[in-house]
Amino acid sequence: MVITDKDRVRRLVSLPDAKPSWAKRLKESRVAIVGMGGLGNASALYLAAQGVGHLTLYDPDRVSAHNLGRQILFRPTDIDRLKVQAAREHLQEVAPNASFHIEPVALNDDNAEQLLQGHDVIVDGLDNWITRTVLNRFSVRSHVPVVFAGAIGYEAQVYVVNGGKPCLQCLFGDSPYADQNCAVTGVLGPVVGMAGTVQAQEVLKILLHTGDILQGRIWTYDAYRAQSRIVRFSARKECAVCGGEGE
Repeated sequence: MVITDKDRVRRLVSLPDAKPSWAKRLKESRVAIVGMGGLGNASALYLAAQGVGHLTLYDPDRVSAHNLGRQILFRPTDIDRLKVQAAREHLQEVAPNASFHIEPVALNDDNAEQLLQGHDVIVDGLDNWITRTVLNRFSVRSHVPVVFAGAIGYEAQVYVVNGGKPCLQCLFGDSPYADQNCAVTGVLGPVVGMAGTVQAQEVLKILLHTGDILQGRIWTYDAYRAQSRIVRFSARKECAVCGGEGE
């Protein structure tokens, strides 16, 4: 059976606020996903399935056995393969009409500008504070939105830096989680998937210019207590990255 682009967005364009341009806009959109772990897996799967026309995947790592409990794109046969190669193969099965470009590299201040330019939105699929600050600086400098997320233990969070202020530095200051990651504290697999799914939701809202995005707000979820909340935050006075107080 052939799945057409029209089939893929049929329920999307049935939304009350949908516009005739939505399907075309998604097909022409370019989204970068930096990190193909659990966050990147979940967000990439939904974005490809929903009709985003071009995804660029960045990750220098290879699939390990311990990844399989939360990185739902990968199979046991993918172990030792580059994550971006395995992800592209499986995503292409989901969305054969989409375009997938892979970059098996780690981003830093020296290459971010060259590798990320030309994208409409960036997804943070990282478990690395230093590289997140690279994405934050790139967003503020280039005015490209970044949808950040984190998942540790039983907790998840998602927030958007929409190319200005408030930024990641305003929210967290300097290196708040430098010594925390999934390898140290553990994580419940579905919590990572929830965060990645909310990231995909925010990306689609940004691309389609609909709804209220999580700019200046952080969504948090505590799976242990099955509780979620949204907390507002403002630009930090004299922030070294985005340049000062106020939104």
